[in-house]
Amino acid sequence: MRKQKVLTPVLLGLALLTAQAPAPPPPPHPVALNGAWKLRTGDSASWADPRLDDRGWRDVQVPGTWEKTLGRYDGVGWYRRTIRIPPALHEGPLGLKFATVGDAFEVYWDGRRIGGSGSFPPDFQEAVDPTLVIVPASLLAGDPGRPHVLAVRVYNDYAYGGLMGPVRLGRYDVLAGQRSPAEIIVGGLASFFLAIGVYHLAFFARRRTARENLWFAILCVLMSLYGATWSAVFSAAVNPYVNEYRVGALALSAAAPFFLALVYSLFDLRFGKAEWAAVGWFALAFVAAAVLPLGTLAEFTRWVDTGNVLGLVAVVGRTAAVALRSRNTPHTRLLMAGTATFAGTLSYDVLSEYGWLPIAHVLPGVSCVFWIGFLVFVITVGIATAGKWALTEVTALTDPLTGLARRHVLEDALRREAARLRRTGGSIALVMIDLDHFKQVNDTWGHRVGDQVLARVGRLLRHSARNIDLAARLGGEEMGVLLFDTGLEGASAFTERFCAHLREMEVLAPGGGMVRVTASCGIAVAADLVSPEELMDAADRALYQAKAAGRDRRVEVLLSVPARVEGAPQLSRRRA
Repeated sequence: MRKQKVLTPVLLGLALLTAQAPAPPPPPHPVALNGAWKLRTGDSASWADPRLDDRGWRDVQVPGTWEKTLGRYDGVGWYRRTIRIPPALHEGPLGLKFATVGDAFEVYWDGRRIGGSGSFPPDFQEAVDPTLVIVPASLLAGDPGRPHVLAVRVYNDYAYGGLMGPVRLGRYDVLAGQRSPAEIIVGGLASFFLAIGVYHLAFFARRRTARENLWFAILCVLMSLYGATWSAVFSAAVNPYVNEYRVGALALSAAAPFFLALVYSLFDLRFGKAEWAAVGWFALAFVAAAVLPLGTLAEFTRWVDTGNVLGLVAVVGRTAAVALRSRNTPHTRLLMAGTATFAGTLSYDVLSEYGWLPIAHVLPGVSCVFWIGFLVFVITVGIATAGKWALTEVTALTDPLTGLARRHVLEDALRREAARLRRTGGSIALVMIDLDHFKQVNDTWGHRVGDQVLARVGRLLRHSARNIDLAARLGGEEMGVLLFDTGLEGASAFTERFCAHLREMEVLAPGGGMVRVTASCGIAVAADLVSPEELMDAADRALYQAKAAGRDRRVEVLLSVPARVEGAPQLSRRRA
């Protein structure tokens, strides 16, 4: 009874501790201040006054650019809007978040400046996007339902101006915790491209002949640099020293020649006068991006974009022609599809920027599609380059005509097996095979038929051997098979089986003739192998004995090894 009195409060305490506390209510969502605003060009400090009558100002939509409303206008303009704070936002500090403003701006709340980004002339500096401004609590005192006047003074120096992105009102902590979808998406892609570029740069450092990997690496790094200009952190870091628009223009101008070099390298195209002229054009664009004032640079970029579209059309045309001619070349069509996708998306963005096509909103917060196109291009190039080097490695190990291993592969395997047999014991067999009178096949039917015969013999040899055995082409019409853990009887049975199938094999020649071949074989078998060279020499001598004895036969050699004490291995031969 006493124990029960003691345990009862303990159990109640544990129940209270483990009981789930009610979740706090979620913070209120920010309010979008999009839609109708008032706009007036010019500049006056009185336009921030909340008592100002702005009914004669121009009605505009936010987000939007000045180019759609005012035409080509560079200078200062004021936005105004009357707002009421929703009751849910009265608790906690209040903030205003501006997604994109061109190019510098100041924010006024009820006539008082509360923040901004960038600086106005004479010390112009572009704003950092996005920008978060806090509304002081002193300006929110009084009637919570009273109207407030929000005024934004904007300065545009080049290209696009105005409140180009959404404006949101909400709790400061909520807005601070939200990142722009464009920054997340483009930042992720830029990081991916940078990683791809570093990898291929390291690959080129190991294989200096892989020039396409170098072009690909530089292109990816430059595109990741352009993607970094979409980041607020990067913009804040570089804006005091260089405008982010200039950085992006430099990156794109530098990337274009490497894109051209990469595509031409992948498709085995040669640079001509037109291609070198394009490189010179992009070099001029790079110099212009470095030295021209921003306004002039924005105008010059229109010509660069036009040249890009025309050049991309020409590049896609040339790659398509190569892809159609090279139907059996690996990855050619895939590369052409990737190149065309990137060219098409970039051209679409250029045409939509100048009003020829509607702006694409495929990615959240990103009003362009060329990032998708470049991602497709990177993936296709990655597949193609990986496939190319995989094919190179396979070609280095495998004879492409017969599908058999190359001679050095067999020799390496024999050395490794010899080392193993010295430790563990066992036996190994090497069969050397030479096609009889093969020169007559080439002289009579031509080398094309001879290659067909070699390919058929290689296929037959692979099918006759076990999976653990290694068949190789040693040179010309000579082949060899390394039979692991095989004695003289097993090696003899394998050779007889192969030669019997070979006698039955027929290859159709031009004119309806049939080509038949036979083979001479030398078999060398060793137990507790002392030296791989001795085994190869013994198999080679046995092969020549078979040829000297009339061909289409085998000669067997057994290397016995009581010789560890007495001297060299003893040879015993048998013909069949």
